[in-house]
Amino acid sequence: MTTLVEHSALAVQVSGGAALWEPCTAFTLDGLAADAGDRFEMWGVARVVAGGWTVLAGTEGCVVPVGAEHRWEDTLCASLQRGPEAALAGDLRRRRDPEVRAKAERFGLRAYVGAPLLQGGRLVGSLCGWSRTPTTDDDALRARVTRNASFLGATLARELHRVDQERREDWARKPSSRDHLTRLPDRRSWGQLLQHEDDRGRSLAEPAAVTVVDVGTVSSTRALRRLAGALRESSGSAGVVARTGARQFGVLSTSTPEEGPLAVSERVLEQLRSAAPQARAGSAVRRGQTSLAEVWVAAEGDLLSARHRATR
Repeated sequence: MTTLVEHSALAVQVSGGAALWEPCTAFTLDGLAADAGDRFEMWGVARVVAGGWTVLAGTEGCVVPVGAEHRWEDTLCASLQRGPEAALAGDLRRRRDPEVRAKAERFGLRAYVGAPLLQGGRLVGSLCGWSRTPTTDDDALRARVTRNASFLGATLARELHRVDQERREDWARKPSSRDHLTRLPDRRSWGQLLQHEDDRGRSLAEPAAVTVVDVGTVSSTRALRRLAGALRESSGSAGVVARTGARQFGVLSTSTPEEGPLAVSERVLEQLRSAAPQARAGSAVRRGQTSLAEVWVAAEGDLLSARHRATR
């Protein structure tokens, strides 16, 4: 099946139900760069989530590397975007706000144009253009950036919905291999869960956290199964649990509209305090487009720190 998406003068064809986000983003940025010329020589699209701002795609020489996360409050977007219409600042050094001037100086920028990407009125990203030379106001360019941001906001919302549906189906599917005692996914399936989540969510800077739990000495198989059940229950629909070792479990969690991925970690830790006081846990959250393999390593490091604190 071929899907045809009309966007201004561009037609994007995607075969086989593949994701529309990446080709639509590429066409949009290339079109804006061609239209703006040397007035704005850098363009990018960023994801805004959990207090972070991560560039997902950018034109050549983009001022911020793709995949790197910055705090939302540290960006020019946070200071200049007001409402759904695009904001254009032709000379950032002339802005009265010293915070704006400082941000521009930090990145060596003189001009900015940008508009928010919205999902049902909720901020999920931003479309931005930057220049190292000052420029003049341009109503036509601002209008085009507003239209493009509206289009990309709808496209990103559709892509996030697709990713969420795919995740739910993946987590509900029987794992390829299970731990015979707890019937949870085993270490091999755990690696697959991390890889699948990276495949669908890493390029979108989807929030995710890994919690590693060492349950310590457990008196019986029945007690181990009870702990496994408690972990599964506390993780809820936003998390999936696997047994990754004789005494160790892993929890992969994502965000919901109501809470971030670390909320699952907090519930798991709360459950452990009552069910297994001897247990120790460590957690880490994805930043930008960090791989979940790296997040897992960071969570293991946090677990080692927790063990060290417990022995003091």
